[in-house]
Amino acid sequence: MSKQVLSLQQVTQLIDHVDEHVQSEGCNHTTRFVSCWAEENHVPWQDLQDALDQTSLFCDCEIVLNLDEERPLVLNQDKLVAPSENRWLLPPNFQPTITKVEKILVGRAGIGKNNHVSKGEWLIPAPVDAVPRRRIRKLVHFFIGLQTGLPTEIAFVESIEPMTLDEFAARICDSTVQESQALPLQVATFIAQKIAQLPVGTCVGTDIVDKVGISSKHRELSIYRVIVKG
Repeated sequence: MSKQVLSLQQVTQLIDHVDEHVQSEGCNHTTRFVSCWAEENHVPWQDLQDALDQTSLFCDCEIVLNLDEERPLVLNQDKLVAPSENRWLLPPNFQPTITKVEKILVGRAGIGKNNHVSKGEWLIPAPVDAVPRRRIRKLVHFFIGLQTGLPTEIAFVESIEPMTLDEFAARICDSTVQESQALPLQVATFIAQKIAQLPVGTCVGTDIVDKVGISSKHRELSIYRVIVKG
């Protein structure tokens, strides 16, 4: 389902406004001029930001150069639906290769927008059909904090005293956060296996990616390295 965020006339007005300011003040690789225009014209900023993200326009100068002036700006609101028996989209025929857990994913406070968890809070990737309790960009998937239940777009690898896979899964399921209480042992193992080879301190994101094999194609949960600016 698509939602119109800007009419054709508003798109033109936005481009003209941002272009004028970029030419006089320069682009600092943010959407400062877009956000000011949205506030002045009573356009919902979160919807506008999500729609621009979906078209890979992440700063003022990119919007001036690449926003399509010949069509309204729309936000794709289609939600990925996962089968109830595989809400984390584990790959077919997943097999564990580890027997103990020595690293976990944790949150950090004060690292920017769209990261709402507490410092040191254990994190798990959200099931693909989860609804975030705070704003997260629609362009990306997210982690959930096991204490607050809040979302964050990035996590950090941290070492712990070794525990068994059963103990790791039980620790997650003991959380009061609804999404974690339904997490199967296979998913806990998959998460632990994904981060086992990553160095402590590595910053990671999570997403749903298409995997293509010789005779099959499926979607799979991914945990991957990211770079945090600043």
